Amino acid sequence: MEPAFPIVRPPAPGTSTPVVVSVPHYGTQPLPHITSVDYCEPRFETFCYGFADTFVGDLYGDLHEHGATVLATPFSRIFVDVNRRRDDFEQEDGAVRSSRGVVRTHTMRGVPIFARPLTPADLEARLCALYDPYYAALERLLDELRAAHGYAILLDAHTGSPRRMGDHQVILGTCRASTCAPGLAATVAAIFTRHGFTVHENVSGYTGGNIVATFGQPDARRVHAIQIEINASLLMTTSREELIALITRGGVPDKCEATIARLRECLRDTLAALPSAVAAEKDAS
Repeated sequence: MEPAFPIVRPPAPGTSTPVVVSVPHYGTQPLPHITSVDYCEPRFETFCYGFADTFVGDLYGDLHEHGATVLATPFSRIFVDVNRRRDDFEQEDGAVRSSRGVVRTHTMRGVPIFARPLTPADLEARLCALYDPYYAALERLLDELRAAHGYAILLDAHTGSPRRMGDHQVILGTCRASTCAPGLAATVAAIFTRHGFTVHENVSGYTGGNIVATFGQPDARRVHAIQIEINASLLMTTSREELIALITRGGVPDKCEATIARLRECLRDTLAALPSAVAAEKDAS
């Protein structure tokens, strides 16, 4: 476990760029006080891994070595999903009930995941400990870059479920062109396309989560934000059908190292190109 929360990896000396890479679904760890007896069924213990973005660390985890500041959480989003609204949960009979929100207490079929119900007070304490510090850290990092460069760029970095993304390889989300200048999204799309990947923008369900929606204010705050979703099927040799069964058993799919290497190069090119894209937008205006 990394010693601090959230994880912050600053750029190597002399390489700093105006880019923060947020990886909100990086973590696979349970909360420190959660043990196997806290789950309703033994198989639910594997959900900590299953709800992380597959191999997301292989793609984005070392981008601080190429000039970005990387921000991530070590804990699985089953406990707190920092890419959701803070109030994205419901209550039933005095307990929190949520299958897709800021916390996961039930499966999509309504089955309780944990042996004890989560009280609103317990959730609030968890949000204060994990959710609020993530947003505070992101705010601070963007403010520092904006002060140094006059603007900041936020890449909210994900790998997406092969089942949900289907045949989409890369999806860029900008809340329908509202969270960054148009030229930045076009630059990212062109780089991925040049590396041989098919790119779509603002596909339903992938238009941008709470992080880009909150911080992406190119005019008011000089912060440009883009969500990047890369289909996890590109990163593995395991088939979509095998993946679900494998993760259910707590297994890890086999990596497709060649494609991961291509995507890492693509992301490095993206970091290098974004400052020029911002300059071009300024010249055009």
